[in-house]
Amino acid sequence: MRLPLLATIAHTTRAARYALRVAYDGTHFNGWQHQPNARTVEGELRKAFTTRFDGANVPLLGASRTDSGVHARGQAAHVDLPEEVADVDLLKHQLNRMLPDDVRINCVREAPPGGEKPWHAIACSTGKRYSYRMTARYGSQDPLERLYRAHVCYEDLDFALLSNALQRCRGRFDFKAFANNAPTQNPLEMDTIREIRSIEAEDEGFGDYTVQIELDGALYRMVRNVVGACVACGTGKLKLDELDELLSGRKTRRDNPTKSAPARGLCLEEVFYDDF
Repeated sequence: MRLPLLATIAHTTRAARYALRVAYDGTHFNGWQHQPNARTVEGELRKAFTTRFDGANVPLLGASRTDSGVHARGQAAHVDLPEEVADVDLLKHQLNRMLPDDVRINCVREAPPGGEKPWHAIACSTGKRYSYRMTARYGSQDPLERLYRAHVCYEDLDFALLSNALQRCRGRFDFKAFANNAPTQNPLEMDTIREIRSIEAEDEGFGDYTVQIELDGALYRMVRNVVGACVACGTGKLKLDELDELLSGRKTRRDNPTKSAPARGLCLEEVFYDDF
């Protein structure tokens, strides 16, 4: 059944593409991408749109297929609605009433003009910004942060070495040594050359750190693998020249001995566009 508010939306019958900004707590999701027998962010959004539009199939595509446990404040997506909607703010309100508490749509707007092709959440993106929150303590982690800050090690982390390692990753490299094989490959993401435009670590005290990363696009688990390798440098388990070799393009993920940083510390903060 439709909510009572639905009758107040004026619409035509012409299909239209809309752009979304979405935030979610990834703790209890099996990632973004729809899976038939698992709870996903895309799945919850599709259910809400299908309910709103009387069972219609509503194609939806996210800009980033975040992993299980990864959070987002600024995920972007596009959706093809079966009708044009006059009041997008009211539509956003209605959808958020249908969605669970751990996912929210923060913006709905008609998609920007796409030129020869329709505007596309992946193809039109010009970059992404992630944060990675972590702790390196001998003792227990703050229980109030356990879902959003990863405990990456129980030993001394040399902040100068960590920062040096992060800066060595800044620039345009072949990141195939930092890319896990994705379950499904998007043709737009087959190339493993990427540019990290900026990467900085903040020492927040008491063993807590936050890394900010801006890049043109991320390969599957690339950000977590980069952070994991740099943490290994900060604890002395990986030498800086070994990191340089991993960035050379001559190595693959199998040659990279470091582990991915845990998913819960990662948050997709923003997806950049020229017109959204």
